[in-house]
Amino acid sequence: MGESRTVGTEGDIVLDGPDVRREHIRVNLGAEGWTVSPAGENPVSVNGQVVGEAHPLADGDWISLGTTLFQVSLPGQSPLGYQPPITRRTAATRRARPQPGVLTIGRLPECDLAIPSPLVSREHARLYCEPSGVEIEDLGSTNGTFVNGQRLIGRMRLNQDDRIAIASFFFLFTGEALEPIDLSGQVRVEVCGLYKDVIDRASKTPKRLLDDLNLVIEPGEFVVIFGTSGSGKSTLLDALNGRRPATGGNVFYNGADLYACFDSFRASIGYVPQQDIVHRKITVRNALQYTASLRLPPDTSKREVGEYIDRVLDQVGLAEKSYSPIDTPAPLSGGQLKRVSLAVELVANPHILFLDEVTSGLDAGTDKRMMKLFADLALDKKTVVCVTHTLENIDVCHLVILLHQGKLVYFGPPGEAAEYFGVKRLSDVYDLLEGSPAERWAQQYRASEFYRRYVEERMRVDSTRQASPHSAATLQMLKPHASWFDWRQAGTLMRRYLDLILSDRKNLLILLLQAPLIAVVIGLVFNTEGHLAVRAAAESQIAFILVLSAIWFGTLNSARELVKELPIYLRERSVNLGLTPYLISKLLPLAALCLIQCTLLLGLVSIMLAMPGSFAERLATLFCAGLAASCMGLAVSAFVDSNDKAVAMAPILLIPQMVLSNAVVRLGEAGLWVAKCSMVSYWALDAMKSTLSVDSRTVRDMSGQLIVPVSGVFGQDLAMVSVLGILFLGLAVLGLKLKDRRK
Repeated sequence: MGESRTVGTEGDIVLDGPDVRREHIRVNLGAEGWTVSPAGENPVSVNGQVVGEAHPLADGDWISLGTTLFQVSLPGQSPLGYQPPITRRTAATRRARPQPGVLTIGRLPECDLAIPSPLVSREHARLYCEPSGVEIEDLGSTNGTFVNGQRLIGRMRLNQDDRIAIASFFFLFTGEALEPIDLSGQVRVEVCGLYKDVIDRASKTPKRLLDDLNLVIEPGEFVVIFGTSGSGKSTLLDALNGRRPATGGNVFYNGADLYACFDSFRASIGYVPQQDIVHRKITVRNALQYTASLRLPPDTSKREVGEYIDRVLDQVGLAEKSYSPIDTPAPLSGGQLKRVSLAVELVANPHILFLDEVTSGLDAGTDKRMMKLFADLALDKKTVVCVTHTLENIDVCHLVILLHQGKLVYFGPPGEAAEYFGVKRLSDVYDLLEGSPAERWAQQYRASEFYRRYVEERMRVDSTRQASPHSAATLQMLKPHASWFDWRQAGTLMRRYLDLILSDRKNLLILLLQAPLIAVVIGLVFNTEGHLAVRAAAESQIAFILVLSAIWFGTLNSARELVKELPIYLRERSVNLGLTPYLISKLLPLAALCLIQCTLLLGLVSIMLAMPGSFAERLATLFCAGLAASCMGLAVSAFVDSNDKAVAMAPILLIPQMVLSNAVVRLGEAGLWVAKCSMVSYWALDAMKSTLSVDSRTVRDMSGQLIVPVSGVFGQDLAMVSVLGILFLGLAVLGLKLKDRRK
């Protein structure tokens, strides 16, 4: 005689879960034991194997119903004992160890535990259910698998009450089941006793920018931060998103300490700074395409990326501008440009979005449309936090945070703020706050009904919430997890850089015309015929000008390339950008450009003037000099903070290359030491001279000195040029590392 039961939210055996249907599966007891089968077309797998018909069950098997994963216990033939995610088996009922099985977690619907989010890789992680216990392994996912806030490398054993994060989706391992804590991806922010101390640059004394802040932001809320000048608005925003951690107190995301578990939330945090984070010379769609390639898992198909981009463009109202260049020939308006910056962040589908004065400088109508857009994003269950100075349109947000001298003086609905302070217009509150000490306003708020309703009643007493015992300043939370070199990332960055170069055709034409123009001038001015001594002197001068020209090309090509996209670099670096792919993506196109310039320069000069010697060796010399100069320009660009400073540094770099080349004046002992240690021109010119004919290198002047002195060997000279280039590249890395502190 058989026995049959249905399992689901309204079945014979009730099982709760986000994807569990009313009657999800059927379990049957027959002559050969228990079997399980799906009720209808509901997704079911046993020990990682998709089940389409009756499948035998054994004690300890793992069953997945969509995203609900649990283990069965069969201590006897009847009744059937299920252990749903919210239940733990006692030692008395644990009679058998789990049966071996492999369960896959990922974005694909075929996965045993499917999470349909672009932040999740197709096959993100695996669970190994062994008789000895359960182990978890990350499958090289882009956004990582985290156990108790630490990124998983390889495979590890799970212990009871371990918290597992797949991208930003959280589970609790009960010892018997993987219990979904949050599969919505929504983020709840809880701030407890937050403060921020810095050293005042003028007085050299400690200064408190934020002082004992407590507040709660629920998922799907749109919250605006405003306040008096210097009140700590951006400081609070950056403390909430982890870019600049607070000195003390805690910021919890879904009960997890943000600073201790930052890596697990990194991919789910969107941040739009006041400065634009898009390149202006490419089309809107291409800008989103490159961002998607950098941030989404590498197994994301082109079709999926296209769908994400189309959805985002519809969200921000830029679908009709999809193939329009951002800057030229018909520039986007200020509001549209801000929407592109917003779209760049939305393409990876972040669950919490921080906006730092993104409506600054916009007209009233555009500001209103932007604020309405932010409110619509909150309706899409995103937590949105925005800093603004404009108060005309904050009525569309759910709550406002008002700061004064680093203290919280109001947190509540915007429509009730004016009445709370007793002013007719909310903008009048600024003058009112300046009239009394900030501590008085903070105490008044803590004693108010608003504090009780919007802070105290919303604070959770959560036994699973644990604050990090470490100081926020000591956490290595701002270092993105990246391998030493990511070919996919480097390829994406290089395609974007080439797109930028080719889209600015006027600038590219100017760069390419420099070489022919200089070559023509050299050909018109110099004459390499006549007496041997005269010819040798002319060839030496030509070699000097060729080397300086190559150094000029390399320096000017690269001196602005890093600093001009600094806001974009800082944003991408805070997500997952690697330094090595970034520099390689700049260096290779610059090397190609330098090679073209040097080839045009030397080719035309060789056609116009007779200079016996190896063309290949001379081209190699010019290319090495130009490439080393490109590295020098990148180093300068990494240390300065504006385009103007980068351009101003060019003469400071080029004039010493000319003076210390050992061509203008004979260098003394000290000058020679400096030239050998730091001047590309010294070694490159010596290499170029060694390519001249033997007659030119051996002829002497009236005083008996060589007209073309050569102090080294060609190969050694080029090696020294390469060493200097590597040193400059190392300086560029150092400069970018220092820039990382601004994230």
